[in-house]
Amino acid sequence: MGGSSKAVVLHTIKYGETSVMLHCYTERFGLRSYVVKGARSKKKNKSLSMAMFQPLTQLELLFSTPKSTRLPILKSAKIIHPYATISTDVVKSSICIFLAEVFRSVLKEEEENQSLYRFLEYALIWIDTREQIANAHVFILIQLTKYLGFYPDMTHISQPYFDLENGQFTAKAHGSECVSGEEIEILKSYLGTKFDNIDKISANAVQRKRLLRLLMRYYELHVQSFRQPKSLDILYEVFND
Repeated sequence: MGGSSKAVVLHTIKYGETSVMLHCYTERFGLRSYVVKGARSKKKNKSLSMAMFQPLTQLELLFSTPKSTRLPILKSAKIIHPYATISTDVVKSSICIFLAEVFRSVLKEEEENQSLYRFLEYALIWIDTREQIANAHVFILIQLTKYLGFYPDMTHISQPYFDLENGQFTAKAHGSECVSGEEIEILKSYLGTKFDNIDKISANAVQRKRLLRLLMRYYELHVQSFRQPKSLDILYEVFND
């Protein structure tokens, strides 16, 4: 039995002596893993080389599932959106390393979700093709919550407090997870906007850092076993330069 799908690479791990296990988010099947035979072999295999499996690379996959095992084996892969700037731009590459860690932690559903896949696809191409991207990672984290089921309720967006546990704005603080202040006002400016307008959001590096910390806590409260990305500190440093 075989199949094909577009996919966004999340990460790879060693599998056997010369192979790797490719973990990715696919358009047709959600989260999936594939054995890539010989990817680490000294014999060069241009069609399935490790260079193709860098995090967040967008691929077209062709695979088969032998009767003797439940593990699909990757037969071929083709890059469908070659990135022009992500690998050479320090800011863009730092954002993508961070996002790859977040995606690994939160994308868990093993079923088709084409709207989520299209969002990931568009977001990565947007980063690659735009120059003003300082707000991109914050915006993507917020938008991603739509697909994960905890996008902030905007019904009472004029209220000063944001309840992280319930994802809603309130007039008064209810417990330790209610936050008010500058970062909440900046959060509001991200809500309801679109990719092409995020460069108009007025937020400096310090403000984005505070909002990012808030979002990490928000994810911790709503995604089971969420881990703060190790690359978070690197991202802070990049935007402080």
